[in-house]
Amino acid sequence: MTQSERHELIEALFRRVRQRFGLGMGEYFVALRALDGGWGNQGQDDLQKLLELLWCKSAIDCAYLQTEWESVRKGRSQRPPVLPVEDDPPAMSDTPSQPTPPAEVSQPVSQPQMDTTPAELAPYPLKAPPPSVLDPPDDLTFLDSGYPITRRSMSYSWRYLRRDMPTGPATVLDVAATVDTATRQGFFLAPVYRRERENQAGLLLLVDRNGSMMPFHHFTRDLVETARYESALDPDRVSVFYFHNVPAASVYEDPYLTRPKVLRHILSRCDSSTSLLIVSDAGAARGYRERSRVRATAQVLQQIRQYTNALAWLNPMPSSRWSETSAAILRHLVPMFPMTTEGLGEAIDTVRRQLGG
Repeated sequence: MTQSERHELIEALFRRVRQRFGLGMGEYFVALRALDGGWGNQGQDDLQKLLELLWCKSAIDCAYLQTEWESVRKGRSQRPPVLPVEDDPPAMSDTPSQPTPPAEVSQPVSQPQMDTTPAELAPYPLKAPPPSVLDPPDDLTFLDSGYPITRRSMSYSWRYLRRDMPTGPATVLDVAATVDTATRQGFFLAPVYRRERENQAGLLLLVDRNGSMMPFHHFTRDLVETARYESALDPDRVSVFYFHNVPAASVYEDPYLTRPKVLRHILSRCDSSTSLLIVSDAGAARGYRERSRVRATAQVLQQIRQYTNALAWLNPMPSSRWSETSAAILRHLVPMFPMTTEGLGEAIDTVRRQLGG
């Protein structure tokens, strides 16, 4: 298989799974760069493993990608061959025809024409075109259950993270207060104005990256983007920092963990309207229970509570996978919820109650 054929396979598979997996052009170009860098060049199975590693977030995703992969390969193998074009078809030959034998004179003229038509078309069989690579099969809709939460649900849930407080001068007409004042006075003297109420809630996200969290990068990215741009929060009051396994003394500004920042300085910016969400599997993805990780995380939680009590934990693994892991211990130290539609809603309700909103 040539490199261009591998590129065609990647493109065909990308078109089939991009909507279900929520892939963008960035993931597509990453796959091409990995292929050009020498990965996935040992055969079609090797290329499939590469795409599973880059695009799949769960075992269900891998099963769906494998099904689509086989469909794409089968579609390519059923492509009709390129037919040669003859300059002089047999039906239009200019050579003089031979005299008709006397025995065939009695046959109808139309009979030889009907017999020759299949003979002439025999070398050019018509095959049904292969199924389009753009149409996903309808019998795999049950695989949607592998997605713990959709981007739309995230956007909807963030709208409940509010703390409306009066700000600015009193410029908004308060109709109810105006009517009540006029009723008590017995006459209307002047309208009553009030200050406009705005959402003053702030959000600090601490997101675990790499390692066992790699399959959930898609969901954490959507979580960050919806909090910033698709919620009722002021984008300037949404801060996001990243860490690996444990949010230690330093966290990072970027998801590549290259620009460290002191956690204590970040927490000092929290005010009475700031809530904090930690997003991590807490060892549940690999089934680990590490005493050192639990101890270090407990120290960080104690440090965080010196600045804010509006704290919750989102775990991308289902609660059934928390037992016998570090998450089973940490859930008793901080309110922990699965990263589902219901879990995100409960986490937001928890921090709202702690904020008094």
